[in-house]
Amino acid sequence: MDQQQLYTRIEEQKEQLLNSLTDYWKAYSGMDTWYFWVNLACVILPLIILLFTIDKKRIFEISFFGYSVHILWANIDSILSLNNYMVHPHTISFLFPVGITMTAVVLPVAFMLMYQYCSNNSKNFYIYMVILSLIFAFVVAPISNMLDLLNLHNGMNYFYLFLIDIVITFASYMLTKFFSHLQRRASE
Repeated sequence: MDQQQLYTRIEEQKEQLLNSLTDYWKAYSGMDTWYFWVNLACVILPLIILLFTIDKKRIFEISFFGYSVHILWANIDSILSLNNYMVHPHTISFLFPVGITMTAVVLPVAFMLMYQYCSNNSKNFYIYMVILSLIFAFVVAPISNMLDLLNLHNGMNYFYLFLIDIVITFASYMLTKFFSHLQRRASE
């Protein structure tokens, strides 16, 4: 098979996959299912909470931290989903084949608020992030699994989710501190 034939085959299979995802979403995750409304609530409620609780004086710093968590988790979630390690069988839309509610909203908002709490109250960021990561990995993820909002395959487990949370939050923290340092130096 030459390059063009292989490329055409990939495009055809992607089209078939999109059709299957659309059919699955309409039948099992659409607006007439409780999955849709839970996913929608997981997008809207954390953002409303964030709107009223974020420290407006530090909004860019805290938002940068959350954005870093969001981007890192969204990319890792895409890789894990693509390779069938972690699958979100019910998404908010068939246009989003990965768990946009958890990785794009719930996790970043929770970690942003914890970052804000730790920095505003002189708490140890690392300890609090480990605790929050433990809660997400060993409480929220199993509940999501039980409710069929999350499926783990091919050796993926809750401990790995915990490790991913730790790496993402610590990397986001370091990025935030680095860019905050650059901003302070530029304003001197």
